[in-house]
Amino acid sequence: MSLLLQDKIFISTRPEGQSGELAQLFSTAGATVVEMPLVKIQPAQLTEFEIKHFKELHFFQWLIFTSPNGVRYFFDNLMEIQGNHILPGLLQVAVIGAKTEQVLSGFGYKASFINSGSTGEDFATAFSQKIKNEKSIPKVLLALGNLARTVIQDELSDVALCARINLYQTETPKSLDEKLIQLILNDNYEMLIFTSPSGVKNFLKLAGNVQPEKIRMACIGDTTSKTAIENNIIPKVVAKNSSAAGLFESILNCYKY
Repeated sequence: MSLLLQDKIFISTRPEGQSGELAQLFSTAGATVVEMPLVKIQPAQLTEFEIKHFKELHFFQWLIFTSPNGVRYFFDNLMEIQGNHILPGLLQVAVIGAKTEQVLSGFGYKASFINSGSTGEDFATAFSQKIKNEKSIPKVLLALGNLARTVIQDELSDVALCARINLYQTETPKSLDEKLIQLILNDNYEMLIFTSPSGVKNFLKLAGNVQPEKIRMACIGDTTSKTAIENNIIPKVVAKNSSAAGLFESILNCYKY
C-alpha cells in the first residue's frame, strides 16, 4: 500500500483501549493514531426487571446486539446470573456490523441475522422484513447501552414484542489531555475521529477554546454526522460501514480522489 497518510496524525476519540485496530490500520498507510478518549464505558447496575429477563431468556425468540460492548457486557452478566454463557437453543441472535458478529463468535455463537448498516434505522428496516412473516409475533430482547436511542423498538413495534436491557452506561471523562488540545489548537493534526454522538458532545463540553467550525472530522454513520453538523462541525468523511476497516477505507479514499 502506498503511504498516502505518511506522517499524518489522527486523533481517535473511542473509549480507552479500543483504538488498537484503528492504529494498526493507519500505520500501514504511514499515519499515527493517538488516543483521546471522549467516552467512558462502565457496566450498568441491572434492575430486578432486567435480571428477570436474563433468567427468562427462553421466553424470547430473538436477541439483538447493536455493538461489541453490548455483547461483552451481556455475557458478563449472563455468567454472573446463571454461571455460564449458554443461551437457549431456540434463541436466535441478530447483530449490527461485522465487528459485533466477530465479538459474538468469540463466545461461541453465530448470528442468524447480520445487518451491515451503521444506524438503528438501517437495522430496523431490514430486520422487520426478516420477521414480519413469522407465524406468531416474536418476542425480542435488545441488549443496549443507556444512551442508545429507542428507534429499533419503535420501528419494530408493529411486528414484534420488544424488551430492553441497559447493560452499560456511557459517561463523560473528567478532563482531556492538555497536550492533545494544544495539538488541535495549533493545527498539528489531520483529523479527529468520532464514532458516536456522545463523543462529539463530550468534546465540545471539554475542549475549551477549540472552535467547532475549524475542526477536521471523520465519523461513523449519519447519526454522529448529524450531531456534529448541529454543533457547527462539518465532517470531511462519513463512513457508512461501522467497522474500523470501513472507517479507515473511507478516510483513505478521501486522499485518493
